[in-house]
Amino acid sequence: MSTISKEAIIASTAIIHENVVIEKGVIIHDYVIIYPNTVIKAGTEIYDHCVLGKLPTSPGITSRQLKNEYDTLVVGENCVLCPGVVLYAGTTIGHNNLLGDFCSIREECKVGNNCIISRNVSVNYNTEIGNDTKIMDNTHITGNMKIGNHVFISVLVATTNDNTMGREEYNADHVYGAVIEDDVTIGAAANILPHVTVGKNAIVGAGAVVTKDIPANKVVMGCPAKVIRDVKCK
Repeated sequence: MSTISKEAIIASTAIIHENVVIEKGVIIHDYVIIYPNTVIKAGTEIYDHCVLGKLPTSPGITSRQLKNEYDTLVVGENCVLCPGVVLYAGTTIGHNNLLGDFCSIREECKVGNNCIISRNVSVNYNTEIGNDTKIMDNTHITGNMKIGNHVFISVLVATTNDNTMGREEYNADHVYGAVIEDDVTIGAAANILPHVTVGKNAIVGAGAVVTKDIPANKVVMGCPAKVIRDVKCK
């Protein structure tokens, strides 16, 4: 049975499944679908055609095995979900976040507070994003990746997690993305390859291809990315 606050405003075209919690002040616009085991915290607004609590599915052709059950999807207080956002089961979205049009966040991810996940951003499974982080339009964040606090990732950035490019069986010990530490800035169309660490307060120039660890407080550019100089200020 669902628990829906009388102070929530829900469009007549929205579909709310069983075992959903919707707190006071939530606004749900037309054609939203909310699947079971979803919690929407107070003051959040969900625009047209969003899908929340979606279970990952596969016809059996994916190399990574899916679970039979996932934890609850939780969307924090005072978030805005723009049209077409898709959030999968088992993910936790913190407070005061803006999720742009048609962004997709897969299962078992964690997003902190005061973040912007912009238009058409895709965040793959089991990825963590810290507080006050901004990820701009059309960027892909790979699975099994960690992104710190106060990070800025520009448009069209690509991240990957499999150095074999799918030529070997899936192995969680080897398939994981980069660690992006706090206060990092990544320029437009950069490529961040698997297993690297981008150190605290580093800057990755536009179009750079990061193949190795980047020390803290360094500016890197080029293909492959090389250290150019120190960061002059935070």
